[in-house]
Amino acid sequence: MLIFIRNDTTFRVTALVTAATLLQACMSTHREVLKPERFAEGKAPGHVRVRLVNGAVVAIEKPEVVGDSLVGELADRDDGDPEHAAVALSDIKQVEFRQFSAAKTAMVVVGIGATVALMAAAMGDCCAGSWGSGGGGGDIGAGDASCPHVYSWDGSHWRLDSGTFGGAITRGLEQTDVDNLDFAAPQDGVLRLRLANELQETDYVDALAVLAVDHDSGVSVAPDGRGSLHTLGALTAPLGARDLRGHDALARVQAADGWSWESNPSGRDTTVAADLRDGLELTFARPVGAARANLVVDGNNTRWAAFLMQQFVAAHGRATAAWYDSLDANPVAAHRMFAKLADEALLKVAVWSEDRWQVRGLIWEAGPEVVKRQVLTLDLSGVSGDTVRIRLASVPSFWLIDRVSLDYSDDRPLTVQELGADAERDNVLAAVDGRALRLEPGETRGVSYRVPPVPAGKSRSYLLRSTGWYRIHMPATADPQVALLHRLMTEPDAVSRYAVSRMNDALRAMAVAAR
Repeated sequence: MLIFIRNDTTFRVTALVTAATLLQACMSTHREVLKPERFAEGKAPGHVRVRLVNGAVVAIEKPEVVGDSLVGELADRDDGDPEHAAVALSDIKQVEFRQFSAAKTAMVVVGIGATVALMAAAMGDCCAGSWGSGGGGGDIGAGDASCPHVYSWDGSHWRLDSGTFGGAITRGLEQTDVDNLDFAAPQDGVLRLRLANELQETDYVDALAVLAVDHDSGVSVAPDGRGSLHTLGALTAPLGARDLRGHDALARVQAADGWSWESNPSGRDTTVAADLRDGLELTFARPVGAARANLVVDGNNTRWAAFLMQQFVAAHGRATAAWYDSLDANPVAAHRMFAKLADEALLKVAVWSEDRWQVRGLIWEAGPEVVKRQVLTLDLSGVSGDTVRIRLASVPSFWLIDRVSLDYSDDRPLTVQELGADAERDNVLAAVDGRALRLEPGETRGVSYRVPPVPAGKSRSYLLRSTGWYRIHMPATADPQVALLHRLMTEPDAVSRYAVSRMNDALRAMAVAAR
């Protein structure tokens, strides 16, 4: 049984019981009050991850409720010595922990969407690993396969701020990624980051730099998929939003509030083309004569998407190492393979123009841990009328979309300073030169950067530019699934069909467990 407790100041809990019957009823809920008895001796989980209202994440061992606080021991100490922790209940946004029943694999999911339950059902007992702990250390998350995590020091806490170069699962797919650092707060002229490998993979970080971007006040800065930076002015919210089954989704995507849209996984037939895709169709007001706009998407991938990437790697069985080596030896072939996966799994963007949907580009892989803001510049020259229609589509249950907006303003001047690491030992991260920093599961590395003063009259944003790759660790003892791998690489919609088939298997497993 997987339990996730959400506290909105009053510590009221929204519970989503995700048996297959409830999924088909689409999000049945039950509300209850969190009681101290949940943390009584013999009943409390051994490890919890606490997210505070201010965004900080704290991992606590041996938690219990005492008075108006959750107390225990900090689980992310660098020196390994226990330190007492006490967090006021009123400061807690949510608490996460896992608890599995030996009698059955039915899940109770409190405060999160259906895709987490799907993943747990598909994985069975292998889900018993804990979540990665905040602050760069602790337990290694089972069932996750994403990318290195980057934590920023905000002046009082380490905060998960980036999951970098997602999708670069071997050296032949090495890529450079640019990501906003929303929580980085320099102290005494020094900005501190922490790299952490909290997953079952080996991370290779070839280069890591912080971009100090000075710009006019009243605008923000965000990257596109190629790493180019854009200024954003006032964002235009959608007038309407529906998923590809016609259900209203406007309230989910109007604001960046953590209440994300995600697919309803039930009732999908692998022989029906419409059931192999899901996403959003949105309508925006269009200023007179507007011929371009920046599409701004705040979103991330689900853990289900990360899990299926893991399964794709596992399908190579005993040939996994040879497959990785072949991709490293032939980057052209590696990128051809990834392009096939990306065409279905990334978020495809289309604009209704000249009486048909015209594809304009992709929103890149974003990992499951951090909501990432990405920009895609849209050509609206073929759009008529005073509205713009946009479609976002991908594999069902692969994306969580927090906010979608348009920015019609022109890009404004930027001054970009690239900051290098502030220690001789970190010169391996100074340039893309093949001398990668290697992190094995559980390893961390602190990196600091000296920050120049902000020019008078300007505002500053910090972004991370990283280059590297990673290799997912999976058992490599079974026979390669040659027929499956051939279908995935050659047949149209094969990735979507496989994902929906696995989703249906998970739903059936949940239905059996709920009996």
